[in-house]
Amino acid sequence: MEPEKKEKIRKKYRHLPWTELDYQKRDPIEEYKIIKEIENEVLNFKKENVKTYVVSAGILYGKGEAIFNSHIKKAWLQNPIRLPYVGDGNNLLPTIHVTDLARMVKKIFEAKPERQYIFAIDNNQKPTQKKIVSAISNGIGTGLVESIDIPESFKKSHPSLTPI
Repeated sequence: MEPEKKEKIRKKYRHLPWTELDYQKRDPIEEYKIIKEIENEVLNFKKENVKTYVVSAGILYGKGEAIFNSHIKKAWLQNPIRLPYVGDGNNLLPTIHVTDLARMVKKIFEAKPERQYIFAIDNNQKPTQKKIVSAISNGIGTGLVESIDIPESFKKSHPSLTPI
């Protein structure tokens, strides 16, 4: 009679997204450290009758911003037939429409919230690169998408992002 094999139990990890309260934990790469330093100066500014805020906006779209123009043009022309996304496409891309960002800034001015560091992002559940590219392709293209490898120009600055 063989001894019973114990079934290996895998630990489950939950992805806990960053919140506004986590801003102090961020450790940016060298080229973005200056932005964090400026944010810290704004948040630590003390003057009577002055309250400061940092609004950390997602990727802007909606009024001519160029970030998605390449994909929109490719989808419109259906060239290529399959709209590309990079790697597995599961990276999160928080976005915000410019009009929503402007409304948020107005509300902050009017309501003066207690929290000084505020995320300004759309209320999308898991806004992955693949979902966004698929939405563009379904909206004005063929509806087809495909994965491509990370471009060589990105690999130089972020070698750990190359899909295996």
